[in-house]
This record gives sequence, C-alpha cells and structure tokens, in this order.
Amino acid sequence: MNIAILLQLAIVTAWAATILRHTRRLFRLAHVNMAWAAQDQTVQPLANRIWWWLGREEFWRTLQLDALRCVEITLMAFLLAYGR
Repeated sequence: MNIAILLQLAIVTAWAATILRHTRRLFRLAHVNMAWAAQDQTVQPLANRIWWWLGREEFWRTLQLDALRCVEITLMAFLLAYGR
C-alpha cells in the first residue's frame, strides 16, 4: 500500500473519530437516547436542548482541544509527505 494512502487514511480516521466522539458527547449531554427517537414525540424539546448545549463553553472547550490535536496530526502528516 502506498504511504500517501496510509497518511490520508490516518487523517480521515482522526477527524472522523473526533466528529463521532463529540456528536455522541453532545447527545449524551442533551439526554438524547435512541429509544426516544423511535417514539412519535415532538422534536422541539430535543432540538432546544441540543441547541442549548451547542452554546455552552464546556462543550466547546474539549472539542477545541481535540480539533487542535487533529490539526496537529494533519500538519505532521503533511510535513512527512512533503519531506519525502
């Protein structure tokens, strides 16, 4: 397998894991469960809770740290590929 493909796969995996981790964390903070989604209830209270958590600093603080780690991995992979 080509090194460029492996680097791209590593970068995509890091970003996908970050997005997945923080989406799950947002749903957990907003008390969203999948059993609730299966029922016929209004979506408005759920959307309000998610929107409220999106405005909180404590949600974004950890997201920013993880995003910076992903940027760091991306830059390191770019420099590794560029230096070849």
